[in-house]
Amino acid sequence: MAKNLVKYGVRYGPVAFEAVKHGREPAQQAIQAALAKRTARKKAVEHALTVREGSLLKVIKDGQAIFFVFSGDAIVTTYPPVPQATYPELLRHADLDRREPAVVLAAQRRKLTARLPKPRRRS
Repeated sequence: MAKNLVKYGVRYGPVAFEAVKHGREPAQQAIQAALAKRTARKKAVEHALTVREGSLLKVIKDGQAIFFVFSGDAIVTTYPPVPQATYPELLRHADLDRREPAVVLAAQRRKLTARLPKPRRRS
């Protein structure tokens, strides 16, 4: 068995190394993009909870989600941050009636205990 392991390691080792090396970078970038989106939404909801009449609007630009935080009808900030000069362009085709109140978003947040299985009692 050890002989076969060495034989296949010598034969396919360099190919496997190159595949892992080239496949790792796109995978890391995809994971980082997913984490950035998740943290941006979380920060936006937390910020919207701190302002009066806080609401959130999600806008997609070039495949990236941008979350606008509103206080009433005024834009407070965006997550991830974008220059204020681009706000009109980003919101040009957005439906502002689709804003979601921060209180509703915070209530929808799934809790860890809701996902855990319920323990069975033995009789």
